[in-house]
Amino acid sequence: MPTTAFTWLVRGMLWMAGIGLLVLLIVSDLTVPLDNALYDLHARYWRYTPDDRVVIVAIDPKSLDEIGRFPWPRSIHAQLIDRLTTDGARGIGMDVTMSAPSNDPKNDEEVAAAIHSNGKVVLPVFAEAVTLGGSLQEALPVPPIAQSVAALGQVDAAKDNDEQVRGAYLKAGLGSPYWPSLALALLQLEHAAPNNTLLPGLHDPIHGDASPYLWMRDNYVLLRYAGPAGTFGRLSYVDVLNNRVPTNLLKDRWVLVGATAEGLGDILQTPDSPMPGVEYQANVLESLERGMLVTPLDFLRQFALAAVLLALPLLLYGLPGIGRNWVLLLISALLVLATCLALLRGWYVWWPPMTCLAVIVVEFVAWQLLMRDRRPAHG
Repeated sequence: MPTTAFTWLVRGMLWMAGIGLLVLLIVSDLTVPLDNALYDLHARYWRYTPDDRVVIVAIDPKSLDEIGRFPWPRSIHAQLIDRLTTDGARGIGMDVTMSAPSNDPKNDEEVAAAIHSNGKVVLPVFAEAVTLGGSLQEALPVPPIAQSVAALGQVDAAKDNDEQVRGAYLKAGLGSPYWPSLALALLQLEHAAPNNTLLPGLHDPIHGDASPYLWMRDNYVLLRYAGPAGTFGRLSYVDVLNNRVPTNLLKDRWVLVGATAEGLGDILQTPDSPMPGVEYQANVLESLERGMLVTPLDFLRQFALAAVLLALPLLLYGLPGIGRNWVLLLISALLVLATCLALLRGWYVWWPPMTCLAVIVVEFVAWQLLMRDRRPAHG
C-alpha cells in the first residue's frame, strides 16, 4: 500500500501541475466555446417575463407601408416624439442615426425642437471609419440635434468570437470608455450617474493606456435575455404616430424606437434567435433597471476559485466511502457545476467552469496512472 508520505507528495505534485495547466487553459481560451455552450443552455431555462416598463416603438413593415420608404424625413420623428411627450413617456431612446444633415434644414430644426421640448430623449453614438481603412471617428448627431438631447448613449453590440451576442458593454468610447450605453444613459436621466466602480461588469484593466484612435469598452456584462425576439412588447411606429395606441400603453414607460423590419438596422445573433438591435437594447435596459446583469469573474478570481476546487478531489481521493474510482470524479464534476450555478443564480456572477473540469479530469487520470503500480496485489 502506498505510504502516506508518497501519496501526499503525489497529491502536491498533481495540484501544482494542475495549476500550471489551469493558467495555460485560461489564457489560451481553449474552453471558451464549451463555457459559452453551457451558459447558453442554462439561459434557455433562466428566462423571465418582462413587465410593461419597457416598450418598443417598432419601425416595422406596417409603418413602411403607410409612411413610405425609410429613411423618413426627420419631421416624422419630430411628430412621433411630440406624440410620446403628450402621452407621458418616461424617457425615449431613439436607436435611429441622425449623424448626417437633412436635405431640408427645417427637418433637423423640427426634430431638435421636439427633442428639447420632451427633455428626456437619448440618441445613439457609435464609431465608424469615414474612409476605407481610415481611423475611427465618433458619429454624433448633427449639432442642432446633439445640442437638444438629454444625453447620448453608445449602441455597441458585444459580439463574441462566434458572432453571438451574449453580453453588453455599459461604457465605451474613442480612446476612453466615457459614453454610457443607450440603456444606461436613459436610466441616468432619473438617477445620478454612478461611479464606474459601482457599475456591474468586468473591467478592462488597460483602457487607461489606450490609443485615442481605438474604440475602448468597459464594464462588460452578460445578459439574462427575457427570451427570443418578440418577447418585449412592440407597438407599430405608425400606430403611435397616428394616435391609434391607448395612452396607458405609453404613459410612464421607457420607450425605445428602432427598426424591426428586415433590411433596416442591425440584426444581432443571440443564443436564442436573431434579434433586432432595438430589442437587444430593451433587454439591456430591463436587466439594468432590475439588477439582473451578470458580471463575469476576472482572471485572478477565476484562477483562485478553480485552484481551490482542484485541490478537493486530491484531498478526498481514497477516503472511506469515496474510494478511488469514477465516483470521485463524478462528485468533483458535480461540485464544480454546482458552484458555477450557485454563483450565477444567487449572485449574478459568471464563473466559467470548463477549464476547472478539464484539469480535474487530467488530474484524476494522472493519479490513476501514478498509483496503479503501488496498489497491493490480490490472490
